[in-house]
Amino acid sequence: MRIAVVGLGIAGLSICARLALAGHDVTGFEQFEPMHERGSSHGDTRIMRLTPGEGEVYVALARRAAPAWRTWEGLADQPLIEWTSGLMAGPRGSPFVEACQRLSRKPAALLRGDAIHAMTRGYIAMPYEWQVFRQEDAGVVGADAARAFLIKQAPRWGARLIHKARIDGPIEGPTLKVNGETQTFDAVIVASGSWGGRLLPEFAGKLAVRRRVVGWFETESPKILPVICADDDVGTFGMPAPRGLYKIGLHSIGGATDPDNVREPDESDAALLSEYAAPLLPKHNPKPVRMQRCLYTVTPDENFLIAPSATHERVLMFSACSGHGFKYAPIFGELAQEWLSGSPSQELTALMNPGLNVNRLGAPKT
Repeated sequence: MRIAVVGLGIAGLSICARLALAGHDVTGFEQFEPMHERGSSHGDTRIMRLTPGEGEVYVALARRAAPAWRTWEGLADQPLIEWTSGLMAGPRGSPFVEACQRLSRKPAALLRGDAIHAMTRGYIAMPYEWQVFRQEDAGVVGADAARAFLIKQAPRWGARLIHKARIDGPIEGPTLKVNGETQTFDAVIVASGSWGGRLLPEFAGKLAVRRRVVGWFETESPKILPVICADDDVGTFGMPAPRGLYKIGLHSIGGATDPDNVREPDESDAALLSEYAAPLLPKHNPKPVRMQRCLYTVTPDENFLIAPSATHERVLMFSACSGHGFKYAPIFGELAQEWLSGSPSQELTALMNPGLNVNRLGAPKT
């Protein structure tokens, strides 16, 4: 089958690699250069959790992804995941924290927030009245390393990756206009993140593009720390990063933006990040040493949006959006293959019918 994949972030790259390995004639199109930082897939590290608090469907996906990540590491000949453990935290009675505990394969008692300071030798502090679930199966994924691996591996399996390719929208069927030339495919998968609503306008009302900023904080005595997912008023999340830095982001803070005109981080972003990082990281300098912008493509219920177009059954919107998709990267290609073959797994069936099947818990996204 001749397949076009539009967008070569982590989702599009995974889909290209897996479908080419399955024997399809795959061409991936990307509007920017390789390893660009314009979208949602760039960065040194992203959080990995095998027990996501977002619900049972996402736990199943994460655990399906784990052996595939190991396969990718073997092919890349380098580790892509560092398991650091994680602290899932929030006020007493937090649905997110309770869900992480309930969904874990190894449930353990909740810790009180003031225990974290001693546990981390003073590097992390939390309100004493908070509850914390310590996850062993959490860590960080090398995001840019994973993208670089797939950019090399997908062509080895037969996929063609074409960068600086302009796709005219709207896409109304399996015929695309690429850089002014018409090409016809058997199926088209749109994995273009924040640009997806422009290419498939029927989904534009379900995809809100938001600007987010993350910051890196340094300390005089670097220490590998656990990841943090906090069910606070802004969805604070944090993770260790290279060179002993610690990265902090605020899941819920950032307004609507045009993906082609995103404001670069400034002093107001630094001040906001410092406000939440300073009490959480008492041994770190409260001012970020660097910042980076990122795009969130957010659905109303913050679930993934995987759905065929109403105008053509062989056009698929594939948006692993709302800020929590990277950890499932190796599974995206498998889900696309299930859709093509007409044999959806329970997970794909749930994602394509979110109102019926996805267990939504209002958790922060990382």
